[in-house]
Amino acid sequence: SVLLTNVLAASGNLDEASQMRWNLSRSGAKKQMGLSWTEINDELVQFRAQDRSHPRTKEIYDELGRIESELIEHGHKFDSSWITRPMMPDETVESILNSHSERLALAYNFIQQPIPSRIQIVKNLRICDDCHNAIKLISQIRNCQIIVRDANRIHHFADGKCSCNDHF
Repeated sequence: SVLLTNVLAASGNLDEASQMRWNLSRSGAKKQMGLSWTEINDELVQFRAQDRSHPRTKEIYDELGRIESELIEHGHKFDSSWITRPMMPDETVESILNSHSERLALAYNFIQQPIPSRIQIVKNLRICDDCHNAIKLISQIRNCQIIVRDANRIHHFADGKCSCNDHF
């Protein structure tokens, strides 16, 4: 199953996870793509993981770079265990995790409204632990509320804390 491939990858068994993914694809099984939606100024915008299709892609990724610097400056350690596929030579742990759909939606919000009081994002899958920790810290650094509705619950991030008390 897809969950087992993720467990294998998280435990460092990337070759075995890749083989299982290949077997799954041969059988017709597919991993659901991570999607996030956000609404700004009556415009609903969708992002997928590693999305580069938006007309403002360069600005979005520039903002992600600024967010990454702020996170590192405030002690965030990017968690590579959430990378469930082999990395390409030009990729870094940070570049992969920063291109999760909810982070793209978050960066888009910050370029549309540099000082938002509240950001709302809906995600079709569960938020990963690295994104959860990063968004908690971003809510504190940028002094704003961030609400993420994932597949399991609604997360209210504010002042570096989440309403789920890290039980998700």
